[in-house]
Amino acid sequence: MEKRTSATNNNIILRQREPKEEQRLMCNNDTQIYALETIHSLDWKLFRWLASLQKVENFIYLFIVIWNSTSLRDNPQISQEFINDTKNLIESVKELATFKALHTTQSNEYISNLIEYKNSRCAENHALSKKLANNAWAELEDNRLNNSYAFEEQLLRLTYDQKMYLRQMIYHRMSSFRLTATKLQYAWKKIGNLQEQIKALKEENSQQQAALGKIINVSWDDDDCNSSAKLISDIEELQDMLTDFTMVQGSDFKVNKDSATNLLKNYNCHTKYPSTDAELVLGALLQRCTIATVLDEAQKHILNARSENFDPLESDIVNTTESLISYTELFREKRKGNDDITKITPIKIRQHVYSALGCRGFSDDENPLIKRTANKLLDEMNQFRQVTDKETSDELIDLALNITREIINIFCFRLKTQASELQHKFFQAGQAIDTRYMQGSFGREEAKKLEVEICGFPCIGVFDNDRKVFTKAQVIARQKRSNSRDSIVNTMKSMVIGNK
Repeated sequence: MEKRTSATNNNIILRQREPKEEQRLMCNNDTQIYALETIHSLDWKLFRWLASLQKVENFIYLFIVIWNSTSLRDNPQISQEFINDTKNLIESVKELATFKALHTTQSNEYISNLIEYKNSRCAENHALSKKLANNAWAELEDNRLNNSYAFEEQLLRLTYDQKMYLRQMIYHRMSSFRLTATKLQYAWKKIGNLQEQIKALKEENSQQQAALGKIINVSWDDDDCNSSAKLISDIEELQDMLTDFTMVQGSDFKVNKDSATNLLKNYNCHTKYPSTDAELVLGALLQRCTIATVLDEAQKHILNARSENFDPLESDIVNTTESLISYTELFREKRKGNDDITKITPIKIRQHVYSALGCRGFSDDENPLIKRTANKLLDEMNQFRQVTDKETSDELIDLALNITREIINIFCFRLKTQASELQHKFFQAGQAIDTRYMQGSFGREEAKKLEVEICGFPCIGVFDNDRKVFTKAQVIARQKRSNSRDSIVNTMKSMVIGNK
């Protein structure tokens, strides 16, 4: 269910509950739903809903609405019990965070809600406590609670002891969460010990056995340059280099207004130049153009190296490897057998050949592809900005060479060294923000109101049926101008990998 919000004061967002008039409050025989005197099918549904709750957040909100039906006025004993109950529940949440059963951000949010509610009730801030309770009801509605107003009226009719039993149910469930988290922590500790033992056994193997293991296994060791961790680290380093190379802000740069305006328009950006926001968007857009230019030049070289009298070694290796992969895949399909080596042969060929290319491909500083592409990048950047400082200009020349080599190394070679071949995808202006695939200066809730202004660095991952995000796209967002509910999942069905 989509969450409903509206802005209010006191830094609390008032959630909109489902309209009371749209909920059933009475049965066909004009008796109240969840009445104490009569039991009917909807009571059974409420019982089943209570029994089905599995998430910590549900019990946090249930705790709030149960206490909200209890008056604290002129009753110090009940007030103290409310304070103690809240304190105990907060301690339970903290324990779950310690056991890593809850993410720190989640636990902080739940603790903040409980403290806010406790303080508002104790200070008799009725407006604030009412908002918090309302939001708790809205959250429970989002978690399949039907007829919440009938349940709310039932809570008001319950005695204090009956509500106490409901609260005890919450404490018991939280205790079970802590017990499960403790067992999981113990299990993970045992797994960690086993991993240490396995590591020690591996270190005892000879160099020959280690080499054989690399041939048999489809993954890389953690200390290998092609490990996932190392690849992610190098991608992040490339992002930093691109940010420096495409800088348009500061006294060292002078932007060509007409060229910048046309480029922003061509990519359907809403930001207008000149402005601070436009400079940020322009910098990200130039990063995207830089990647596209390098990959275009690399692809041309791989296809035409021999005909253009370039050194064709890398090109020949790539073309031969792709042919060999195709043949081994065809061999696997056409020839009968029940072995594992034939199944993984195409993967191993791809991984090891592109690993070698990632280590030494185009490594010569005087390589004509690298020099030609770097010069083209500098010429393209000069169309949109003028570098007024000579030292900065000299630094950009070296940076262009490094960026060209790294983009080819990562996108053309090293993305192919993983067990599942990685691909890249730029998102277009106007697509809905989806935090599963994109990251930027926005939170999860805020993202629902935003769309892409520009995608400066692509999302890297696997985009077929076994969808997996390796690194998220770097995007700058803008407010949606329509109520479009297009999902990024639908847009990705028709995506063209490597779209520029």
